[in-house]
Amino acid sequence: MSGGNQVTVLLEVNNLKTHFKSNKRVIRAVDGIDFKIKKGETVALVGESGCGKSMTSLSIMGLVPKPGGSIVDGEILLEGTDLVDLPEQEMYKVRGNDIAMIFQEPMTSLNPVLTIGDQITSVIIHHLKVNRAEATKRAVEMLELVGFSNPKKLLKDYPHRLSGGMRQRVMIAMAMSCNPKLLIADEPTTALDVTIQAQVLELMKKLSVKFSTSILLITHDLGVVSELAERVIVMYAGQIVEIAEIDDLFDEPLHPYTNGLIDSVPTIDGEIERLHSIPGNVPAPGTEITGCKFAARCSRAFHRCTEAVPDLIEIGGKRSVRCFLYESEGKS
Repeated sequence: MSGGNQVTVLLEVNNLKTHFKSNKRVIRAVDGIDFKIKKGETVALVGESGCGKSMTSLSIMGLVPKPGGSIVDGEILLEGTDLVDLPEQEMYKVRGNDIAMIFQEPMTSLNPVLTIGDQITSVIIHHLKVNRAEATKRAVEMLELVGFSNPKKLLKDYPHRLSGGMRQRVMIAMAMSCNPKLLIADEPTTALDVTIQAQVLELMKKLSVKFSTSILLITHDLGVVSELAERVIVMYAGQIVEIAEIDDLFDEPLHPYTNGLIDSVPTIDGEIERLHSIPGNVPAPGTEITGCKFAARCSRAFHRCTEAVPDLIEIGGKRSVRCFLYESEGKS
């Protein structure tokens, strides 16, 4: 590939629309989103439950639930190859090899009737085309990397014998075993206590640097975001409402929704009698809304917000926001 831009961009998502048909209604789970992830970069995708984060990740993996769900428009370019048009057989090779995913509940992601060793080595044999001895050696190396002191013994264990944190580390070892270019981590620390959360995040950061892997971190937890991400994409009701570098986002959130999310994070200093919350709820799937999707919950909304949909506009060359309040400052 030629051109300075293409060398650094690993994943490019353009106008992605993933819809579901339910009782003759169309649910726009992902409603025309655009973003890029550079090689070696960690990007967080944040928002409340039901905003389209997980469906974005499943779209990238080619795992949109069927029947009912489908990508109806847009492209997902991995180093220039459009994954949307890829036949399932080709996509099968991409999963686990070029793109790996860690799901939020490791107990349901690991097969309870197979040993840890069987599960990791089968992935390595399938994607790296090596024999069992080489695959076992690689599995041991990966389990050591994620902090297990006796990986050979662990290979013979079944998932139920491990704690939640140990299972999550096994999932990370499995995901990283084929040196993926992109690791998608969907709420990777949700089921873990705070101490184990910190260890898992530190581990992901370390492995990302070691293997130059890009990470798409999907979470609703802004504390997790501040630990790991370099850039943040904020989603609301299937659309991107803000993209910014991590420091800019926390120092000066632009979109009222981002502001609400950051204000909702509890702090350890200061006397706060009640935690802040954003009034109202995310619109129910399939709700048709005229105008800005956040207007009904926004304290700064004015008449135009309920009549027209704001564009995602670029501000200062480094960040983007979907809000009429910034229309005079940006370019769409």
